[in-house]
Amino acid sequence: MKKRTSIRRKTLFLFSASLFVLVVFSVAMSYILYSNTGSPDQIDAGRRTFFLVFTVSEVLAAILLVFAGTVFIEMFVTKPIKRLTSAIESIEYGRAEDYDERDSKQSRLALKNLGIDSGDEVEELYRAIQKFQIDTSEYLLDIRKGNWEEEHDTMTMLDNKDKFDKRASEVYPFVDQLYIASMNIVNLHVVNDRLGVEAGDSIITKVARQLRRITSDKIHTYRIVDDHFLMVLTGYSEEDAVNFVNNWVKRVGRLNRESDNFEVRLAWGGAYGSGELDVDDIYKHADTEMYCNEVILKKKLEVKG
Repeated sequence: MKKRTSIRRKTLFLFSASLFVLVVFSVAMSYILYSNTGSPDQIDAGRRTFFLVFTVSEVLAAILLVFAGTVFIEMFVTKPIKRLTSAIESIEYGRAEDYDERDSKQSRLALKNLGIDSGDEVEELYRAIQKFQIDTSEYLLDIRKGNWEEEHDTMTMLDNKDKFDKRASEVYPFVDQLYIASMNIVNLHVVNDRLGVEAGDSIITKVARQLRRITSDKIHTYRIVDDHFLMVLTGYSEEDAVNFVNNWVKRVGRLNRESDNFEVRLAWGGAYGSGELDVDDIYKHADTEMYCNEVILKKKLEVKG
């Protein structure tokens, strides 16, 4: 995690550095002027010259100090807050009859595209407003769209493809980082053929139960169709997301009984995006990688069996 520096520390550092330069400058002036004086008359004249030059120098230094402080506050406080204000004012969720979804999306992207990365309280405010925007989008999505049954899979109680599609247009484009993991159950058809559909459904339910346990504000889980699942992680780096999904899949492990002469496991593939997000493209890449890994896993299980 990036080390954060508060505005107070930045200001303290600026003024401390400025005062240090002022002291060094004053000592240097004093040394230069008095080292060149010899007789008493020269000393008096030197003193007058010194105080005149020293006073002017102090005034100039004070002016520079005020100017530097003003520029600092403008760059690190005033300007970012003005940008935040402008972006927030432009956000439109479409109360008017002539609401245009494309314009609404662009206005909400304005906040994300600010990219404030100052490492202080201004960035914390920016991240908090981003989270509020995403939470608001989720809330309005729930209000505007259907009932619980329309957005959830009744068998597993996970979100369904409709809910994913809605988030893909209303929520995911506005997050900073997005990772989609696509999953299939390998050899589920063998379970259905040999042990019956009920046994196959129990494996689907087992996977769904494990997915529900990790579902949170940042991790969304879906049953798309049959044995195809999605895990969507927001706000994770690619490395952290891959490690999380990989460890979760390892914990799930073998899905059928040890006594069976075949294995049922999860095959998965993922794709990552940040900045300007194309959610559909990320989803397609995740699916492609999953299908490639599924072929490899099937061959391994066949050899093992």
